[in-house]
Amino acid sequence: MKEDVLEQYLKIAKGTLKARELLGKTVVSINEDLLIQEAESLKIKDRLITVGVKNTKQIDRLYVKRLIDTEDFIWHTIDGMSDGGRAIDINLINPITGRVMTGSSSASAINVLYGINDLGIGTDGGGSVLAPALSLNLFSIMAKGLGLKGSDEKVSTDNISFVPGIGVISHSFKIAKKSILSMLNIEDKLEINKQIKIAVCTRKNTILPTKEDMREKLAPIIRKIESLGIEINEENFPDFENREEAIKRVKELYKNYSMLITYEGPVDLLGTGDSVFGMLGSFAKSLQNQSGKYMVKIANMVNATAITIPSDEVSSGVVICARDGIEDGLSALKLAEQLKDIYEMPVLYKNYFEESYRRRKDNIIFSLRGV
Repeated sequence: MKEDVLEQYLKIAKGTLKARELLGKTVVSINEDLLIQEAESLKIKDRLITVGVKNTKQIDRLYVKRLIDTEDFIWHTIDGMSDGGRAIDINLINPITGRVMTGSSSASAINVLYGINDLGIGTDGGGSVLAPALSLNLFSIMAKGLGLKGSDEKVSTDNISFVPGIGVISHSFKIAKKSILSMLNIEDKLEINKQIKIAVCTRKNTILPTKEDMREKLAPIIRKIESLGIEINEENFPDFENREEAIKRVKELYKNYSMLITYEGPVDLLGTGDSVFGMLGSFAKSLQNQSGKYMVKIANMVNATAITIPSDEVSSGVVICARDGIEDGLSALKLAEQLKDIYEMPVLYKNYFEESYRRRKDNIIFSLRGV
């Protein structure tokens, strides 16, 4: 027990040091009372979950208060957001790929990747929670379909009106799910509804930027779902290049299906999925269409509950999108629990990022090791 508490204190303390390094980059401000609050909480708790919140008024403080009131979560940072809510953040670099970072909630995603926070809370208009999570091989849940959303209507860079959904990003699906249920103040008592109908794309319907067939990449997911006794069918999915047409087709599919599942990525590695960039001629548009983003671009705009499950390939993963409604949204969370362990991240990924707080710097002026 004592060792667990010390490990937890070390993790959070090192996270705060890292947050200070990133002030003015991914971090806007740090809770100066964090370590005091942590010391008090660890007298009665074995585990605390540190939280970063995107710097936007769209996230009602009531949701954050509900998390903190559980006494399992502790507020650590206010996180930055991309200029004008763009689909890329030109001020941040993806720590894995070295390319420009994805999504307006990208700062929260980076802070989770580096272990500064266990959970990042962000907003999603056209993929700003889901896409940065995929780009860093993290779990995420965007819970617009469960009723977790902002208050103000906005207009996307390609002139589509929407209300932002609110979502979370984490290394842990368990933490992500717990936070969503806590913010919504609902209990998940449902079992997987085996009567739900799920659709995936047909073969050769969608070719990823890597030239691989999306349907083939979904093969292990499909096998697992079928083993659960759940119906899964193939349908023609939209090409997603035209967002309005994609929204229309997805709404048609939702008349017959509870969930749509895609494999997406590598996100913003072989292309740049940003409308501001893509409007500058046919070459830019072709690169935009190689961004590896599909359902993540429209999940919020069709009021879905959407979940990303990272694969073991760079900036890629599975996206589960359930249609609007509590029952379908909770069923998607239950299904994701069954699928979350299909892929396993490399040990080096875990050591370098998630458990980086254990790594020594061994600065020469302070180190006596080897002397």
